[in-house]
Amino acid sequence: MLKTRMARAALIALFLCVAPAASRAQPAQEFEPQVGQEGKDVIWVPTPQELVEKMLDLAKLTPNDYVIDLGSGDGRTVITAAKRGAKALGIEYNPEMVELSKRNAAKEGVSDKATFVKADLFESDFSQAQVITMFLLSSINMKLRPKILDLKPGTRIVSNTFDMGEWKPDQTATIPDCNTWCTAHLWIVPAK
Repeated sequence: MLKTRMARAALIALFLCVAPAASRAQPAQEFEPQVGQEGKDVIWVPTPQELVEKMLDLAKLTPNDYVIDLGSGDGRTVITAAKRGAKALGIEYNPEMVELSKRNAAKEGVSDKATFVKADLFESDFSQAQVITMFLLSSINMKLRPKILDLKPGTRIVSNTFDMGEWKPDQTATIPDCNTWCTAHLWIVPAK
């Protein structure tokens, strides 16, 4: 009986020493976003890369521009802007998406130009941007519209698919032979 208790105590002690080491030894599962996953204000659906390019073309993006992407998701718009030479910031509420975006920017070699923050877009200051990109619902765009209209005249706003109500876009471009998320809208903030 004493030997059994001692053996059991030794096994428990061994388990208590080995279990924490084993759990540390396993690599952390890397976050993998799922299309349609819930977010704070919208579900996550990535903008097709072809439309990202079209959006930045529509904005006439230059290397001198500062781009802010509202709801930056996996970072593709910010990274693409940075690859074109612009400084770009992604504002994203989901901290796992922010970390994924940072890893994606590092893989693409643009971490010096592409930055990401975990923040609420309704509480963020994006007044320094010359270009704002977004893929948000029309209802969210409408909530942001007063803040957008208060931006410096000439600021370019580009939205994937969703509009701003009665504020009609200055220009629209559609990707041919595309089924969903095919349209980019451009607004230029008017003079006050």
